[in-house]
Amino acid sequence: MIISLLFLIFSNSSSYAQWDARVGFNTRTYPIGAQANATGGYNFLLWDRTDAANGMWKYGYARLGTNLATSAVVNRAGLELQVFPVSLFGITAGYDSGLRNYTPKYLNCSQFECNGRMDRHYLRGNLYLGHHGFTFAGMVRYENLQSFNSAKPFFDELTLLVGRSSGEHVLTYNPAIFYTLDDQFKVGAMSLYSRALDTGNDSHLFGPLVSWSKDARLNLVAGLGLDRSPVVHTGWCGFAVISYALYPSLSITDVALRKETVLYQ
Repeated sequence: MIISLLFLIFSNSSSYAQWDARVGFNTRTYPIGAQANATGGYNFLLWDRTDAANGMWKYGYARLGTNLATSAVVNRAGLELQVFPVSLFGITAGYDSGLRNYTPKYLNCSQFECNGRMDRHYLRGNLYLGHHGFTFAGMVRYENLQSFNSAKPFFDELTLLVGRSSGEHVLTYNPAIFYTLDDQFKVGAMSLYSRALDTGNDSHLFGPLVSWSKDARLNLVAGLGLDRSPVVHTGWCGFAVISYALYPSLSITDVALRKETVLYQ
């Protein structure tokens, strides 16, 4: 079924396609953590009605991508398929697998499984809107987490949730809004809420954000907010996400980097 879907999408796509690649680094202060990441993919233009006067968002695309992340002691790799029928809204289906070899000091790992392999299958929806200097980016993700060779509840370091030994279903909401101050700076706020649907525990990080970009390739987002989860006490968390685009994708967020593509003809 998946192969048939891929054939249907790409056999009806435009002849225009391009590679993308991006590297980045994420860090947070509470609970402390950091990881380096890299993404790459192949983009297919499905349709194109872009017009500089009436809207650069009038196109659709599909993307096959891979994701890599490492903090030396936690390593992950994954594949995903993105379909954006229109550039402002899309659905992603993905799978990723990770190996963990780290015992966090803030967690009782005799009670929870902290190490070993953990897989995630996910569906994600993304929505982008903008008006008079304001930008909204919304994300909803549904995922199935599976910890291998574990007879006790497991801890997920990404959502800071505890899941059942047999597996856990998680729903995550991540809305963010920005206001553009100038060509380099934006200010805004975000909320990152995750809920384990089987065990009922949840985690939440929310607070203000500042975004800085240079030449459209380099972007830094930093923020400070309250962070809580079932395994860490509520506390202030500083966080930062830095990314550098080596080659732009067909995402609407990369539109400033695409200067000589079919989307500008």
